Amino acid sequence: MKKSFILGLVAAFTFFGCAQIDETERGVVLQFGKYSETFEPGLNFYNIITKEVVRIPVSTQLETVKIESGSKDLQTVYVGTNVNYHVDPLNVDKIYSKYGTRYVSTILQPKIKETITGITPQYVPEEMLQKREEIRSRMESALKAKLDSAGAHIIIDGFTITEFLFSRAFNEAIEAKQVQEQEALKEKNIKIKMDYQNEQRVAKAKADSAVIALQMEALKKQNGKEYLMLKWIEKWDGKLPQVNGNDKVIPMINMQ
Repeated sequence: MKKSFILGLVAAFTFFGCAQIDETERGVVLQFGKYSETFEPGLNFYNIITKEVVRIPVSTQLETVKIESGSKDLQTVYVGTNVNYHVDPLNVDKIYSKYGTRYVSTILQPKIKETITGITPQYVPEEMLQKREEIRSRMESALKAKLDSAGAHIIIDGFTITEFLFSRAFNEAIEAKQVQEQEALKEKNIKIKMDYQNEQRVAKAKADSAVIALQMEALKKQNGKEYLMLKWIEKWDGKLPQVNGNDKVIPMINMQ
């Protein structure tokens, strides 16, 4: 009796295994290839003869997608994206039943590509560069809606546009446009400088005219005497009168 009991225990442990499920995963239990139950985190025992355990990650994962799309003006644009996602831990059984372990290639990647090719044709290349955050937000919302509609049970944690790459012809056109804008700015600055210089010349000419007018008025009022004295002083080199050969000082001219 005791020997039979021991043999029974040995047989039981021979056919039973254990699976340690981490917090970042769930264990999908298959019995003869079909879904049976889901193992939660912890130590779980099961019959290794009739069952197997498939581990499904439920922590945040990264999926990178780069595809060719089009713009509103029919130009080719290459779009790169990083998508952070995780599998809904409460619905790993449904995900496995629909997609097996290939849920990324079967549902997530196609929906990301569908989202990108559905939104970029609504913008011209210049808008893609200027409205990058708007486009990113729209793509993230659209992807979430598509996954929910498909019953994918994949939750989007973050969506990032890593790059917009355009054709060589477009890049050359952008460079040419930038050169033209720089030249136009340079010409504008030159014109502003010339206008300022012209204004300065006009202001100086007006000031000179005012001075001449005052001088002419002074000539008229004083018969030119004070004006001539002013000019004499302006021309005087600052030296005192010199003595001539007869030791006589040459007197200053009395303008009065």
